[in-house]
Amino acid sequence: MLLGNGRPVHLRPITPADGEALRDFHHSLSDQTVYFRFFSAKPELTDRDVHYFTEVDYDSRVAIVALDSEGIVGVGRYDALGDGRAEVAFVVRDDLQGRGLGSVLLEHLAAAARERGVERFIAEVLPENHRMIATFREAGFEVRQRREEDVLAVAFDIEPTAASVAVME
Repeated sequence: MLLGNGRPVHLRPITPADGEALRDFHHSLSDQTVYFRFFSAKPELTDRDVHYFTEVDYDSRVAIVALDSEGIVGVGRYDALGDGRAEVAFVVRDDLQGRGLGSVLLEHLAAAARERGVERFIAEVLPENHRMIATFREAGFEVRQRREEDVLAVAFDIEPTAASVAVME
């Protein structure tokens, strides 16, 4: 696929063999991007983190990577909660943010989730993470959000809407 700037990227499921590439990707992210993803400073991914992020069952836990010629440039995942909902998260390398990759990751995760009986995505987002909030809104789903302590709780049904289909096209 091509990003909005014409840059080619390839999407595929994450595998345990992606561990070192995932660490390299994490190191390529700015401190702010890491903070927005993990809600804290996280200079390194531990072995336990790498195992958790790369060992998925492709049913209740699904993760995909976006790659270019330099390696991983984005990661998206969901973890099913067992009640038709799944927590969704994704992160894109700083220089590619705002180019449509987050939306593409979200579209692919939603399609995989629907195939596995998930009906709704939820996420916790820091209020100052405007780009993530915009990605959810611009995907064409009817996003509901409410403030819960220091985060925004975001929820949306992942059944395609006319708006989400238009965005995908």
